[in-house]
Amino acid sequence: MSRVTDLGEIDALADNDYLYVFDASTPAAPDKKIPGSKLRPAGAVITSYLRYASTITIPAIAAATEGSATITVNGAQVGDHVIFNMQDALPADLAVTMFRVSAANTVQVRFRNLHTANAYAGAALNCTALVIRST
Repeated sequence: MSRVTDLGEIDALADNDYLYVFDASTPAAPDKKIPGSKLRPAGAVITSYLRYASTITIPAIAAATEGSATITVNGAQVGDHVIFNMQDALPADLAVTMFRVSAANTVQVRFRNLHTANAYAGAALNCTALVIRST
């Protein structure tokens, strides 16, 4: 792929603009392009992004059960889409099973203790959440 330095930045991606990508699935011919219209479903318009980068306090969770924790993301509304990522390594035998905007300004994250005998004591871990609203 050609490397071009010092490119200007655009304010918004229009449907007829192209992004140039390196397609790792075709190493023999990896240079590809994609129009802006293929980045979202037909008719969908992303109206806002809300980002959270801090900690989440995972509660104590008994063996083979689930527990919930919440983070505050001001502006989040029920029905918004959520992308959630732990920045620290998730403790052994612990899994993230679900995340959603459960109420205004609140993202709920469910954790499951996969260990069949040992309880999880709980801890605060670094995380990032991206709340996306589309119409």
